[in-house]
Amino acid sequence: MQKQFPIVLKAFDLLKLDGEVVEGRPLLKRKELLAKLLGDNQTFQYVPHSYDLEKSWAKVVQRGEEGLILKDVDSIYEHSRSYKWLKLKNWKHEVCDVVGYTLGDNARKPFFGSLVLSKNGKFRGCVGSGFNDWELRYLKDRFTDAQETTVPFDIGEKWVAIRLSLQVRVKFYKVTVNGVLRFPVFDRVAK
Repeated sequence: MQKQFPIVLKAFDLLKLDGEVVEGRPLLKRKELLAKLLGDNQTFQYVPHSYDLEKSWAKVVQRGEEGLILKDVDSIYEHSRSYKWLKLKNWKHEVCDVVGYTLGDNARKPFFGSLVLSKNGKFRGCVGSGFNDWELRYLKDRFTDAQETTVPFDIGEKWVAIRLSLQVRVKFYKVTVNGVLRFPVFDRVAK
């Protein structure tokens, strides 16, 4: 199987070596230890770092990858979020039709939970984040004036289908094999 489907582990950090915890050492020291440990191993490959942000970002965009992690070279390994390591996300954008909404809970109860999106009549996902207060009010007002219709597809939860000429621009990471946007975030009303 390994010859037909070669699996490679890309190693970018080292937390423990020969029973010794090394996560308190600076990042560059840990990477140096990791590079020595792995050598020319083809199954466990060392991931080098780069100081050329523009070149690294161009590769991410060209390959359609999710983004970069920017790290302070003197940082220790932390097991929670840190300002020493920052995510730089490679968002993609798409304009989708709003075909309905889910009901809101708690602070969103007066408005809606998420927008149900479609593209060319097919379910594209639900977006429930990225709205400011004005956008929540504006969209809820648009829904109040819209005509309800039959639900064209199942999304795994109850939702209200509406007939409305409204498109929104969303940002997302990638599209799943089912054609659904992964981690969509509302960007703006498109039309």
